[in-house]
Amino acid sequence: MLSESDLALVNALQVWPRAPWSAVATSLGVRSADAVARRWERLAERGDAWTTAYFRALSTGGCVALVTARCRPGTKEQVAATLAEDSCCISVEITAGTQDLLLTVAAQDLEALNHYLVQHVEQVHGLTATTTALVTRFYSEGANWRLHALGASAHAALDPGFGQQSASSITFTGLDRKLAGLLSADGRTSYAQLAEEAGTSQATARRRVTAMLRSRVLALRCEVAAPLVGLPVTATLRGRVAALDVDRVGAGLAGLSPVRMCAAVTGEHNLVATVWLPSISAVQQFEQVATRNFPALVVHDTLVNLRTVKRMGRLLDRSGRATGFVPMRVWA
Repeated sequence: MLSESDLALVNALQVWPRAPWSAVATSLGVRSADAVARRWERLAERGDAWTTAYFRALSTGGCVALVTARCRPGTKEQVAATLAEDSCCISVEITAGTQDLLLTVAAQDLEALNHYLVQHVEQVHGLTATTTALVTRFYSEGANWRLHALGASAHAALDPGFGQQSASSITFTGLDRKLAGLLSADGRTSYAQLAEEAGTSQATARRRVTAMLRSRVLALRCEVAAPLVGLPVTATLRGRVAALDVDRVGAGLAGLSPVRMCAAVTGEHNLVATVWLPSISAVQQFEQVATRNFPALVVHDTLVNLRTVKRMGRLLDRSGRATGFVPMRVWA
């Protein structure tokens, strides 16, 4: 388990992953910015927490799909490991329930998605069947989820305000893709290092990163090993509501504190929500809360995560700690 001070540090970087250490120290009530920076370095070195960046595919003309898969007995671990090495498969979970695996796949367009699924995913040895649901809208993402270890005033002081501004338009360049790739490996990479590795000036690197964030096509997030914050159980609820109720219920579900991700999708289930919970018993408790608050929602099934093999490009061990990184090059 992380200490209270570490939880507060992670929470501060959830609010703004690139916040200056001086601002983070102030929000934590700590005098030394260097001490806070060293504490973060220890967390990152152990894989307890990390920062990353990713393109919001739906904002860039791409597509995101939630793919469930069945495997032959005894092959789930190997199938999951194989898919986790692929840059288009950005998250991989081994699940209990009606499906063996839950994959998050991102692609430039439907043609690219189809090619990837047919030529790569469906060719993996041990995989027997897949079902694909296309995300049509995200009501919440992991980048929005918070630990709530800090007070509201600290949140306000750290928030850069991009989410409160109207999204601006942007035309992507090859430089933008390089910068996003570097930030996906480490969301706190300095502008000096970004400029050096991308072959540009610091001023240009800063300007382009800021433009991508203001347009909301690039998201920064601070991740943490879920078991270390007392939330070892991940579950994904798949349900259905009437078409006219999807946005209302989706936005409502997204406002519940355990919800990490909530999305409208195509297919048999038109609403999906992923939650982090403290125990197995809390799974049904959350289902009861969700259906009591939103009677229009019918939960068809719940996939309980047995192990997260990969989350947004990060390879995880069985304790949820980051052990490696597979670049998310779906926009290349």
